[in-house]
Amino acid sequence: MQRLTLFFVLILSGFASGAEKKQPQIRFLAERVPKDLGEVCLVADDKQSESFTLPTNYLSERLKAPSRSFRVMTRSGGGVCLATIQLPENGADFIAILVPSTTGYRAILMPSANPTFKGGDVYFYNHCPNTVVGYVGTAKFGIEPASGKVIQPAGARVEKFYDVAFGVREDRENRVLSRTRWPVDDRSRSYVFFFVNPTTGRIDYRAVDEFTPPSDVVKSANSN
Repeated sequence: MQRLTLFFVLILSGFASGAEKKQPQIRFLAERVPKDLGEVCLVADDKQSESFTLPTNYLSERLKAPSRSFRVMTRSGGGVCLATIQLPENGADFIAILVPSTTGYRAILMPSANPTFKGGDVYFYNHCPNTVVGYVGTAKFGIEPASGKVIQPAGARVEKFYDVAFGVREDRENRVLSRTRWPVDDRSRSYVFFFVNPTTGRIDYRAVDEFTPPSDVVKSANSN
């Protein structure tokens, strides 16, 4: 009888250990953050994460999600809810891109290990009222307002760079925002935000790079 009891204890402890390993992790990247926002935390019922600062120029460290459904809350001002996040049932490693909305942020979720968004690729998000158009090398794109798209650059020059241009559609014509060159780099993927600059009132953009070592991608894929 004691052996049978021990057997069930070991089985249950194995299930508990497996459940702990499956606890989802999440990283954050915000398009912009108010200067007086302060630190935030993740909250689900009586569970709460450590406090952290929402980053805008890099992805945050991986944080353990308190649940598959949780809120991003401010630490000051009585705890204001900035975003509500519902993680998919499958997967254990996610990225949340936070785009400002009328009530705080809208969260755009994607798996960290994403075969459609790998090293060398670019994720564009259009948060301005005009359609954004452009090209990275020979890969052309058009992105409607309030939407995002992953672009796989193509047609690099022999000097190992891409010709890049961005613009916005205005009255059936395209107004150029920028013409530049990007180096070919399969070790990182990029996030590019188009938005209305609150200071100038003009359409602007900025890019954030994420280093993607192969070992990290494999580890994220195996955790799903």
